[in-house]
Amino acid sequence: MAQIELRRIEKRYGAVAVVQPMDLLIPDGELTVFVGPSGCGKSTTLRMIAGLEDVSSGQMLIGGRDVTRLEPKDRNIAMVFQNYALYPHKTVFENLAFGLRLRNLDKAQIDRRVKWAAEMLGMEALLERKPRQLSGGQMQRVALGRALVREPDVFLLDEPLSNLDAKLRLRMRDEIARLHRELKTNMIYVTHDQVEAMTLGDRIVVMKDGRIQQVGTPLEVYDRPVNRFVAGFIGAPEMNLVDARIDGGSVVANGLRLPVNSSIRDGTAVTLGVRPEHITLGEAAHSLPMRAVQIEQMGAYTLAAFEHEGLRLRAMLGRDQQVVFGETRHLQLDLQQLHLFDHATGACLSRTNPDGASDV
Repeated sequence: MAQIELRRIEKRYGAVAVVQPMDLLIPDGELTVFVGPSGCGKSTTLRMIAGLEDVSSGQMLIGGRDVTRLEPKDRNIAMVFQNYALYPHKTVFENLAFGLRLRNLDKAQIDRRVKWAAEMLGMEALLERKPRQLSGGQMQRVALGRALVREPDVFLLDEPLSNLDAKLRLRMRDEIARLHRELKTNMIYVTHDQVEAMTLGDRIVVMKDGRIQQVGTPLEVYDRPVNRFVAGFIGAPEMNLVDARIDGGSVVANGLRLPVNSSIRDGTAVTLGVRPEHITLGEAAHSLPMRAVQIEQMGAYTLAAFEHEGLRLRAMLGRDQQVVFGETRHLQLDLQQLHLFDHATGACLSRTNPDGASDV
């Protein structure tokens, strides 16, 4: 195990900064997920940690050792890519053993490590097969096994499940989580899929435009987003975000008026955020009549979109709450679960917590 420390790490291509100066500490044994849209710099950051990309400035430490200028082979890391990159003419055993032979390990060590990795991943029956005889999930297991046999200080995984179908992705996600629990080795996982990030990570690093937006546990990032981007990116279905303003101690938007316990001055333009699961049906104080314009039956729940005078909200409803397309229903927003973001900068200005108090 090895703590990873990034100190003002930056990556530039000429005048273009792909990764802005970044500080990050990843403790021993953590599974850290870098998540963000395409082009946000997450894979570039991973490749700098691996040594596949040069660092433009800053310092990188693994296990207290400065590896900023070291070659990849000298960092004791293992990387799993989206492309399995298996040798098609070699058996599974030979694919797993190839890197060990390059390091001049003796036959007994190679056999021990390959057998151990095969047992960990349930591949004992596949060792004599070649890649063309494997399914996508089996090939992904071989790629993971090739990383395992190296017994590295750090595992780096760059969108390793992108080529798999939805059911197989779920199974392999469970497999990676199990491996991490058993190995207790640092893993850094890169994905654009926020569901993978939420379900896998001990901590999530949310990135945008080469900058870290927020670092925290999945629930910290979900419940307490630091800005509008994080609020909209993390969560499935995503948070409702509505242009609004503060007026007389209330947040006002298109016929919606909700009291907020906040020191934000009147007239301030804000973005109101509320998650779909915090919207319920029912006529009560501060509820708003809205027309159902879209209904998605998700099995365990119903996702319904409602509109009123240009305002659109999505609500996550129980499957027993029947909604008919085109009908008008009263929607009630949970006043203890509201987020207010600065309309210009996107920064979080205020949020209510389960006690009804306001913070930030």
